[in-house]
Amino acid sequence: KQQPNIAHPSRSSETSMKNLLCLTLGLDILVSAASIDDHAAGLVLIQLHGDAAVKTVQAYEPASSEQAQLIVPRMIMQRGCTCSSTVMQYARALLQEMGVPLFNLQVKELLRSVHISHNPWYQEGDNVVTAVQRGLNETQSQGLGLLFNNFKVTEGEAQKSLNQALISRGTRTVIVHRSNVLDTLVCEVRDCFKGLNEPARGYPVDLEGVRNNLCFLRRGANGGGVKTKAVIDTQHLMWHLNEAASYAGKQQGMLSHLGYQNASIVTVEDLLAHEYDERKLLVSYRAWTALLESLGVRAKSGAVMKFLKQRVGTYSPPEDHWKAIWNVGPVVKVLKEHNKMDLWRGPEQE
Repeated sequence: KQQPNIAHPSRSSETSMKNLLCLTLGLDILVSAASIDDHAAGLVLIQLHGDAAVKTVQAYEPASSEQAQLIVPRMIMQRGCTCSSTVMQYARALLQEMGVPLFNLQVKELLRSVHISHNPWYQEGDNVVTAVQRGLNETQSQGLGLLFNNFKVTEGEAQKSLNQALISRGTRTVIVHRSNVLDTLVCEVRDCFKGLNEPARGYPVDLEGVRNNLCFLRRGANGGGVKTKAVIDTQHLMWHLNEAASYAGKQQGMLSHLGYQNASIVTVEDLLAHEYDERKLLVSYRAWTALLESLGVRAKSGAVMKFLKQRVGTYSPPEDHWKAIWNVGPVVKVLKEHNKMDLWRGPEQE
């Protein structure tokens, strides 16, 4: 009968309550079970419709606060065309090496409404918050954590409930970005990215300069995208480079503003440098250690180094830009005008 403490879900009463009776009249309510002394447990979402109804909810009670910390949600902030699939795969493997029990999630994005049907806990009529809450309840009741990707957080009204739900669970975050933003733009053009209310990026062409529509499918159809080049819209080139360069800092500031725990920034280049250059193994080790610690996990140095050594030499160095860009001359001209040739890789012409 004690009033649930929504603002501070980590506070517990002296009496342990494993079952919580909730009464509602067709409302979505978020309640905190007493005796759960951690953000990661005890929060349940109950959605009832129609006449008054009573439902018994089994609250998950971790064996220890240490165990509760292991299963907090973990969110990797990363935009598209920044090797997000590879980073997610590595992060999952390393977290498990560190002893973090993870739910075997087959999709990496849970929080975008356009992908809500991909959420394994989605039920017809759900919104994103409802589906995510259901997933967190079920996985935490099994003693498992969730690792997922998110493009960006905002403070809009539509995102308010979602942010509150994630923050109340003690969600840990890290920001991964691609420091060479020209690489990001080239990939976005070849994949046919079209952002809402954004200027044109350009369009993809084949090796003869003929426009093609493979877009994202080029990755599987053309041996890694070698047969697709990017015609970059040089009029808006600097706009896109500056926008991509500001991503990490803006997201770090927004996460802090909204109340998430401190999030570190690491680069894709550092995380994956060991794949093509053994001399950069220590660079990658430091980057992955920073990522794990930002996600609330103390890195085991021996295990991290062993994991990375097994992947040395698995990929070639990033290709020269002239191999990926069709209109090399105009692009180089703009980069020189804005002192951005540090982004250019390889000779200035084929």
